[in-house]
Amino acid sequence: MDTTLRDGEQTSGVSFSELEKLNIAKILLEELRIDYIEVASARVSDGELRGAKKVLDWAKQAGYLDQIEILGFVDGKTSLEWISKVGGKVMNLLAKGSLRHVTQQLKNHLKNIWQVLKALFAWLKRWKSG
Repeated sequence: MDTTLRDGEQTSGVSFSELEKLNIAKILLEELRIDYIEVASARVSDGELRGAKKVLDWAKQAGYLDQIEILGFVDGKTSLEWISKVGGKVMNLLAKGSLRHVTQQLKNHLKNIWQVLKALFAWLKRWKSG
């Protein structure tokens, strides 16, 4: 699994254009034969959305759709809807459980996280089958 297209953009000063994302994805899958690539983080920006859509449109046509992954978050249906909007089928779920992450980033309480996760997994089942 390669995360260049997602992690690479976390490097200061690095931001791939839509065309660069597409060309890197093609090289990773076709030439280097990487099994899976993670191309984006859901709901980060409009540019991330356009880049992911461009890669996923190509991947669907080229037969690589199941090999394209997107990082999603424990945010109700927001990440899943974003991933569906760009044509994605595979989500890597980032579900941190530290007190700091839950209270500061998610603006929630630890006791509520299990309920949120249960609801998310129920929605995931419906999303996967539909």
